[in-house]
Amino acid sequence: MRVEGILAGGISYPGNHGHFEDPCGSVADMSYLLPGVAALASLLILPFWSFSFDVIPKVVVILAGSALALLHPRQVPVPRTATFKWFEILVAVQALAILLATLFSKHHVVSLVGSTWRRSGLFAEIAVLILAVTAAQFLATDRGRLRPFLRITVLTAFPVAIYGIVQYFGFDPFMPSSGYHFGEGRFMIVRPPATLGHATYLATYLLYVVFAGAALAQSETRRAWRAWTIATSGLAGFAIVLSGTRAALLGLLAGALFLVVRKQLRWRWAAGALVLLALIAALYVSPGGEKLRARVLWSSEDRLGGARLLLWRDTLRMSAGRWFTGYGPETFTLEFPPHQSLALARAFPEFYHESPHNIFLDALVSQGVLGLLALMALAGLGCVTAHGPVGGAFVAMLVSQQFSAFTLPTQLYFYLCMAILVSDFKTERVETRRWRPFQWVLALPLACAALYLAAGDVLLASARRELDRGDVESAVRSLDRARAWGASADVYFSRRFLAFSQAASDTGTRFRAWQYAMDAAARAPNTAEDRQNALLNLAGFYAMQNNATAVERSLREAIAAAPNWFKPHWLLAQVLARDGHPLEAEAEARAAVERDGEKDPEVSRTLEQLRRR
Repeated sequence: MRVEGILAGGISYPGNHGHFEDPCGSVADMSYLLPGVAALASLLILPFWSFSFDVIPKVVVILAGSALALLHPRQVPVPRTATFKWFEILVAVQALAILLATLFSKHHVVSLVGSTWRRSGLFAEIAVLILAVTAAQFLATDRGRLRPFLRITVLTAFPVAIYGIVQYFGFDPFMPSSGYHFGEGRFMIVRPPATLGHATYLATYLLYVVFAGAALAQSETRRAWRAWTIATSGLAGFAIVLSGTRAALLGLLAGALFLVVRKQLRWRWAAGALVLLALIAALYVSPGGEKLRARVLWSSEDRLGGARLLLWRDTLRMSAGRWFTGYGPETFTLEFPPHQSLALARAFPEFYHESPHNIFLDALVSQGVLGLLALMALAGLGCVTAHGPVGGAFVAMLVSQQFSAFTLPTQLYFYLCMAILVSDFKTERVETRRWRPFQWVLALPLACAALYLAAGDVLLASARRELDRGDVESAVRSLDRARAWGASADVYFSRRFLAFSQAASDTGTRFRAWQYAMDAAARAPNTAEDRQNALLNLAGFYAMQNNATAVERSLREAIAAAPNWFKPHWLLAQVLARDGHPLEAEAEARAAVERDGEKDPEVSRTLEQLRRR
C-alpha cells in the first residue's frame, strides 16, 4: 500500500514501510479507537443528558479512550529516530511537570479533575499525552494507517462545520442562540460555538480540519472520498470566517504562508482558496453578512485583542510567586483574582478571566517553569519536523493558541499533529510490548476519573430536568447525590430554586424551595471556582432576609477574594450608607469608582450622592 504525498505536497512516501503481523489482534481495534476518540472529542455534545453537555462528554471519551489505549499491547517502531525519541522524552517531562504541579497545588481536587469550564486537570492532561504517544507509535509502525486515521478525524468534522455555519444564520436545535449573540440591532455579532463550547475553540479545531483535509484530499484515489474531503475542508474554512475569530484567521494565514515558503502549496489549493474568498466577499456585502460586518466593526474598535496584553502582564507577575511548580493545573480562576492589577480591572471591569489566553503562559502559571520549557520544546520540535499540509495545520494551531488557552479537544489535535509529524520515518521492525501491571496502574485511575465525572454530571442534568418539570423534591435528591460525586453548580441551582419559590402558588412549596435556594447559595462560596461571584450571590440572598450583618460580611469576603473587582465595593458602599456609616460608605464608593474605570454611570452616581449628604 502507498500513501501518496499525505505529508509533503507532491512527494510520495512508501507505505511503511511494510505491514507487520499483529500477534494480539489489536491493530484493528486501535485503527478505530485512536481516531474515534479524537473525532468524538470534537463532535460529541449531549444537551439533554449532560449538565456540562459540551465539556464532560468529551472529557469522559478522552479519559476512557486513553485507558483503553493503555490496555492494548503496544507496538513500538525499531529503530526510532532521534526526533521520535525526543518527542517521547519531552512528553514524559511534561507529564512529570503536571504531576509535580498537582502535588504542590493548594486546590488538589480541582487540579486532579479540572475546573468546571474545561475539566483539564491532571487526569485529563495525562490522558491527552498518552493518546498522543500512542498515536505516534501506532502511525510509525505502519504509515499506511495514516490515510484511514485522517479520514475519520477529518470527515467527522463535516457536521461540526455545518453546525457552526447554520448557527451563524440563526438555526440552532440544541442550545439557545442568546448564549453566543452579543450586542443589539445592526451592531449585533454572532460567535457560533458549534460543538466546541466557544467560537475560539471551534475555529482553532477547524484549522486542523482545513489543512489535514488538504493532506487527505491529495492522497485519495476515489472521487467520492476526495469530494467529501474537499467539501469538509472548504466548509471548515468558511466556518472559521463566520466564527469571527481573529486568532484563527491569523493562524490560517500562517499555515498557508508556511506552505508557500516550503513550496508545498499546490495550485488547486490556491484556486480553491480564491473561490472561497469570493464566496465570503459576496456574503459580506449581502444582507446575510450583516453580523459579519458588525464583527469587523467590533474588531476595528478593539485592535489590541481585548484584555490580553494586561492579562499577560499580570499573569507573568503572578507566576513569579510560584515559578518552579506553578499554582497547579486548572487553578487560574481561583488564584488570579488577588493578582489582578488595578489597570486591568479599570480597563475591563466586568471581565471574568478563566485563563491567561496563551498556551505558554498557561503552562507557566499552572505547571511552573518545567512545564513551560517542556511545552516550548515540544512546539519547537513540531516546527522543526513540520512539512506538508499537516505541518501547516500544526503551525496554524500554534499561532492561534498564542491568543487562547487549550481546551481538551484543541490540545488533543495539537498533539496529534505532532504525533503525525514525528512518526514519519521508515521502520525496520516492530516490537510488541506488554506491560500489563504498569498499564493497569495507569489505566485504572483514568477510567475511575471518567466514571467520577460522568456520574456527577448526569445527576446534575437530572436535577435540572426535574426542576424543569416542577418536581423540586426529586431535584433536591438528585442534587444531593451529585454532591456525593463531587459535582456541584450551587450558584445556578440557588437561582433556579429561588425562581421556583417565587413562582410557586402554595405557601409550603414556596417555603421549601426558598430553603433549598438558601442552602445552595450558602454552599456556593465553598464549591464555586469564582468565589467572589458566589459571595455576591449569597449577599443577595441575605439581603432578601434583611440580614444586614451577613450581607456586609459576604461583601467583605468577596472583596478579599477579588480586591480589584468594583462590584462588591459598590454594593458595600450602599449597605454601609443605609446602616449609617457615611465615611466608610464614601471610601468604598471611591474604591468602586476607581476600579470601574468610569464604565458604569450608576457607580459614579453612587459616589456623588454620598458626597452630597
